[in-house]
Amino acid sequence: MALPMTNQEALKLIRQILKAPDDEALEKIVTLNLPAIDGTFFSVLNQSVQQLRREDKPEIAEALESLGDRMLRMKTLI
Repeated sequence: MALPMTNQEALKLIRQILKAPDDEALEKIVTLNLPAIDGTFFSVLNQSVQQLRREDKPEIAEALESLGDRMLRMKTLI
């Protein structure tokens, strides 16, 4: 069983996701990391979404939140 993800690991993964150049790269990042994604990841993701909203970056916040929802659905299908 995988160790729980740390906040730093979750932030690093979120940064990778945000920097993905296209959908294909994004899908690859998510697929490779899906087994390690856990509650810590989703907690940090939600904090990141809130921070982006405070920074008046609603488009990025919405995209990240939507992606998080998709990842949660993918995770529950495993």
